[in-house]
Amino acid sequence: MGLFNKLINININSIKNQTLPPLHDDSAWASYLRGAGYGVGADTALKIAVVIRCADVVAKTMASLGCDLFRETKTGREKAKNNRLYSLLKFMPNSETTSYDFFHMYVFNLMLTSGAYAKIIRDNNGFITEIWNIPTSHVTPYRNLVTGERYIDVTYPQNSHTGIMGERIYEQNMMYTPGLRFQDEEQSEDFVRIAGDVLGLTMNLNNFADDYFTTGSNPGGFIQYPSGINTAAFNKFKEEWGKMYSGVMNQHKWVLLEGGFELNKMDSNPEEAQALESRKFQVIEVCRMMGVPPSKCFAMESVSYSSMEQSNIEYFNEAIQPMNARLSQSIYKDLLSFNEKKTHYANFDTKTLLKGDIAARTNYYNTMRNNGVLSANDIREFEDLNDIPTEDGGDALLVNGNFISLANAVNNLPKSMQKVGNSKDNNV
Repeated sequence: MGLFNKLINININSIKNQTLPPLHDDSAWASYLRGAGYGVGADTALKIAVVIRCADVVAKTMASLGCDLFRETKTGREKAKNNRLYSLLKFMPNSETTSYDFFHMYVFNLMLTSGAYAKIIRDNNGFITEIWNIPTSHVTPYRNLVTGERYIDVTYPQNSHTGIMGERIYEQNMMYTPGLRFQDEEQSEDFVRIAGDVLGLTMNLNNFADDYFTTGSNPGGFIQYPSGINTAAFNKFKEEWGKMYSGVMNQHKWVLLEGGFELNKMDSNPEEAQALESRKFQVIEVCRMMGVPPSKCFAMESVSYSSMEQSNIEYFNEAIQPMNARLSQSIYKDLLSFNEKKTHYANFDTKTLLKGDIAARTNYYNTMRNNGVLSANDIREFEDLNDIPTEDGGDALLVNGNFISLANAVNNLPKSMQKVGNSKDNNV
């Protein structure tokens, strides 16, 4: 039996154990059929290892970078540590959640659903005091057709810390980062639903390999009997065969036959059984859709030590920097007041992702320091070192002494040449 037919048979067996979508829900049926028999959603997608890895690696990278709130000044910018929102973003968004945990969950929801939501708690003066994650699966978005105001209805589980079954949250009290939009400006697309074809096939391949090794009887051949056999004898033979030779623990046992039975061995191909090549291809497909280099999912077949740095740069450019822009702009949109938006903005500290090895960093720092781009304190900040006091030159920008302007070049010539250099007949 071919691989395709085997996959179909396994899928049919899986369908028997599934609950069919409601007859009136065309969207659920489309997802069900598109996934080759699987109603692919965020929960089912998490059963695929590469999906978990792609979402988790981006989420934990963003969570570990740390989010800073900045204030623009006349001379540049500074961290807005006096703003209460600074500590909420940097350390504790609420009394029970660290910044790492908050952004890890927020980005994970954003990677696998139609968007990410958070509830904003304010004091009597309107200042933000807490920010709480809301799982996207608990959210139903709406818009008031008269006023145009957006709001969401949230359904909480029975064991929720809120102590309520649900609530309505209006636009000014929620942080929202939409997912992919390309057909409807109002509704974001669900990533997992769009990727249903690839994810459905990946689940089929995983189940095929599991079925082969878990339930398969694997002497690798067929049994032949020279003449007819009655039903009772046949059923007894099947029962005894199942007890003796089926299952992983009974693989490769010697088979004892009697009464004219013959065992004909067929070659077994473990790679075909596990569909290894197809499963490797599916890893690449999922990584391609989620914008994560395969090396981040430990698919190292085509990655060498020399290309690892380039892979990290691709990861930064394709996954982390776009996510940084999305989150920073969501914070600007939903968490800053009207006046704060004139001078404040948020940004994740991505410098650590581009440090490189010690030799590369040393060369970079020397170049930037000698050209007056970075001060000593700028470099020490990159390396998590304490600042040098300003009066000791820690913030001074220096350039190499050999660099002078063309206009002053003549004045730096030896005195014996300056008269010649100033002559109208000579261009220096």
